[in-house]
Amino acid sequence: MWQSYTNALITAFGLSGLGFGIGKLVIVLGERAIERRLGSEGVRDVIARRAKMESLFEARRASRVQELKELDGAVEDVLRRRKAMERQVEASRQSGERLVRLIGEEVQGCPCYVAMIVNKYVGTANLQQGQHTLIDASWAQPQTVEVWARSMAEARTEIERRYPPAFGYAVTRMQEFLAADTPIAKAG
Repeated sequence: MWQSYTNALITAFGLSGLGFGIGKLVIVLGERAIERRLGSEGVRDVIARRAKMESLFEARRASRVQELKELDGAVEDVLRRRKAMERQVEASRQSGERLVRLIGEEVQGCPCYVAMIVNKYVGTANLQQGQHTLIDASWAQPQTVEVWARSMAEARTEIERRYPPAFGYAVTRMQEFLAADTPIAKAG
């Protein structure tokens, strides 16, 4: 009886040793196959390098997420300011006063030119929605702009710098309002 237990125990240890040896052989052959595929560097070096890259990528991702949050806050601030300005323009429009845009400063010796400017894209863009996405709907009608400049050509240049024709702005009419010798009271 003790002999059969001893034989079973020796057989179990022998089989477990044989299983350990086969497992170790599979691991060594697997490592060599991986090393051949990845090159002469050790697998541990590759894993360490990739782990370092992963931590650097995670740090970069965290910084990009922070940048996106800051930029999102800036966009929200700009949109809030735009809505406030649109409310001010709408309030001035509803007050019955005429909205006049000014370019330049009132300087002695410079005449004032009054121009009517319209945006040709506002009336045609987004007809389903009824308004342009970036430009106020009031630009479908001519808007009054007062330009203080030395000549009509300079006034037109200033208007085109402020309201570029490439964005659909067009001067429909322009005339001199105040002569250069007319005394001007500086606005305070």
